[in-house]
Amino acid sequence: MSSLSMFGGSVRALTLILLCLSCVCVATSVTADGPRAVVSVRNERRLDIYAIETGGKLTRESQTPVDSKPGASCFDHVGRHLYVGGGEPNSVSVFRVESASLSPLQNVRVPASPSYLLITPSGNFLIACYYSTGQVTVHRIVGEGRLSDQPVQTLQLDERTHGIAIDRSGEFVFVSHTRPNCISQFRMDTQTGQLTPNAPAKLQRDDDVGPRHVWFHPTADLVYGSNEKGRSVSAYGFDSDSGTLSLRLTINTTSGDVDGKASTSHVEVHPSGDFVYVGNRGHGSIAVFAISDTTGELSLLQRKSTVTVPRSFSLSPGGRYAVVAGQRSNKLVCYAIRQDGKLIETDSVDTGKTPWWVSFSPMHEQSNEPNTSVSQHRGLSLGQGTMSGEVTESSVLLQTRLTQGTTLNSHGDLLGYPGIACFEWSASEDFTAGFRSPLQLATPERDHIVRSLLSGLTPDTKYYYRTLFGESSDQLSGGPVCSFQTVPGKEIDRPVRFIIGSCMNYVKFMHGRAGNASGPLTATKEDKRLGFPAFEAMRQLDPEFFVGTGDVVYYDNPFRVAKTVEELRRCWHEQFRFPRMIEFFRDVPAYWSKDDHDFRFNDSDPHSTKEPSAATGIHLFREQLPIASFEDSDPRTYRTIRVSRDVQIWLTEGRDYRSKNNAPDGPEKTLWGVEQRDWLKKTLAASDAKWKLLISPTPMVGPDDAYKKDNHANLDGFRHEADSFFEWVETNQMDNLFLVCGDRHWQYHSIHASGIHEFSCGALNDENSRMGVPPGADFGSDPDSLVRQPYTSATPSGGFLQVKAGDMMEVTFFDDRGMELHRVSFPESE
Repeated sequence: MSSLSMFGGSVRALTLILLCLSCVCVATSVTADGPRAVVSVRNERRLDIYAIETGGKLTRESQTPVDSKPGASCFDHVGRHLYVGGGEPNSVSVFRVESASLSPLQNVRVPASPSYLLITPSGNFLIACYYSTGQVTVHRIVGEGRLSDQPVQTLQLDERTHGIAIDRSGEFVFVSHTRPNCISQFRMDTQTGQLTPNAPAKLQRDDDVGPRHVWFHPTADLVYGSNEKGRSVSAYGFDSDSGTLSLRLTINTTSGDVDGKASTSHVEVHPSGDFVYVGNRGHGSIAVFAISDTTGELSLLQRKSTVTVPRSFSLSPGGRYAVVAGQRSNKLVCYAIRQDGKLIETDSVDTGKTPWWVSFSPMHEQSNEPNTSVSQHRGLSLGQGTMSGEVTESSVLLQTRLTQGTTLNSHGDLLGYPGIACFEWSASEDFTAGFRSPLQLATPERDHIVRSLLSGLTPDTKYYYRTLFGESSDQLSGGPVCSFQTVPGKEIDRPVRFIIGSCMNYVKFMHGRAGNASGPLTATKEDKRLGFPAFEAMRQLDPEFFVGTGDVVYYDNPFRVAKTVEELRRCWHEQFRFPRMIEFFRDVPAYWSKDDHDFRFNDSDPHSTKEPSAATGIHLFREQLPIASFEDSDPRTYRTIRVSRDVQIWLTEGRDYRSKNNAPDGPEKTLWGVEQRDWLKKTLAASDAKWKLLISPTPMVGPDDAYKKDNHANLDGFRHEADSFFEWVETNQMDNLFLVCGDRHWQYHSIHASGIHEFSCGALNDENSRMGVPPGADFGSDPDSLVRQPYTSATPSGGFLQVKAGDMMEVTFFDDRGMELHRVSFPESE
């Protein structure tokens, strides 16, 4: 047997062992924290929280009395706040969700008892409709989950407004009316919350069916609606350009022989997009339909007998369970959802008088049970794409990670997958005259990351590369074709163009105010699927390379504080699987620096014993990004790159060598460490580049907040080292040295008293942005107004910098959607 065959065999054996262990874990696990639902017990003026334990058993965890008769409810997108409509008095109440209990925050008076509530995809607005008055209101969510006291808009529509649906973009809103038998169609201004009638303003039904509730398909341009009077369900096509619906078909939901006041109630589409569920009141059943994956048409799978009047039901976030409230039976029934979509009853409990509404928390189901309802591809994949780093005129590092599929699991992680991989590269896109790196095993010890150093490359040349990967050497598949261009180097004179960005906060981007977002909440549902909009805006500018100046991920945030290696790695996995990031780094090489949040925690130095340790933080950063080859046991993360004849950049290390932050400032206190500081001065003095850019994770000029002690600009931080450096630059007549920094969450162009310019690239996403600190502010680090500031962000905004440099140098500020905000050129015009 060849050594290569033995290598492949060991991979297959390792895979089998891991799969077997996974099966054992699934079979023996017990769910301690299953999905939770809130039930409005209307005639007892109470909200109850139920947990679903392993096997589908319902357990009531808490009861919260309320002032009004609770009805329709909804959670925000992360389950941090609950909004409940009530009658007698008419109100919307806001509760903060504390584990298994509710804490009241606010009561807002509204025109009537709301029949339906829904949060917009941006998380910025709550829309409510009112059956008895035919009205719709829009309230702004103003912070910490609270609502504006007055609605930003109140609309008087046709009578019996019963349900609300919003498309994935948040730009189109639909309100269903059981009378006069129509669905109103609106456009929504996602910034102001204003609704305006679309064209046409209504989808009028010819058959007298009474549209009650409508529900969007999770991925396709389809909408499904229950028809109260028609005892039926309808499928609608959705035109995502015009934002309008068109009727496709209507199917009966009962057996057709029902007497009396039978009518439909709620409708929901399964998270997989494979099934539709409709409640039949009077008939006492839940109708289950399969959705054709080619046409979207429906076919009946099951009519599951249930409580007589199933007014409300809800599916759990992972699609494992359905919980049905019996309005007149005073019961709550739980069903497991099989892989084929059918329902199996698992438990039934008494609730008290008139259970009216069921809402599941949107947080992931923390269960190790096999998800038999959602079919996802979990095979060997390149779920984080392929990237290049540390490109020089003759070398580059290539990196990929072998993963189990491409989507996050129920714990929010993208797990690795044992396999084998190498890289193929060539100067030709068809890979003629190509080369291959040695095969490598993707192991758990390296988080299933494979990395190779290519050398002997030609300056200023575009290369194409791809990953070859598989479970063994005889089963290799080719990944997407990627590219990078070597830098021109000192001998080549041509302009270069590159981008600098910082502070990519995943939790603020995905969870908004619940994640302590400081800036505007502009991320749409589509953005949260694709990733930070800035990467698409940067890709359109076609940069030669990208510089990430730190806070690439955030280990510390309101949802979790990562401490262990597993927890730290998850922060990288959840972010670098974004399609926009994969697409960007496929063709743009990068240089990376770390800062506090992707090192340990906020403002961290290497001296405390708090977890994660400094050694762990240093190791994980080098592991996750292509900064050095795995064979380099102690790589130096401060370095300089001669980009072209005119341009040289320096990347500094700001965490590994610093003194304690709270040490008294003076000659002995250092952020850089003596060795790095001496190297920096020596290499700067030796450079004959026209444009010298010192790119630092933290600012040296600012201004910054007065209370901080973390950086060179801070009054009680490392100011002595900064002042000494500026004096050295002036003494040595260092011309055309420019500073670029990350860390600060606003963009600015500042000029030190010595004349040195500093540019802050700001935070990459809007949700992580804030207003800046101006010179002269008493709360800032420049109380005497010694810093001049030609530009600073007018409003909180994410964004990035672009640098073009040749005979001239041009620095341009962009927001995170690619709009140009400010530009400055050097030499400056007189």
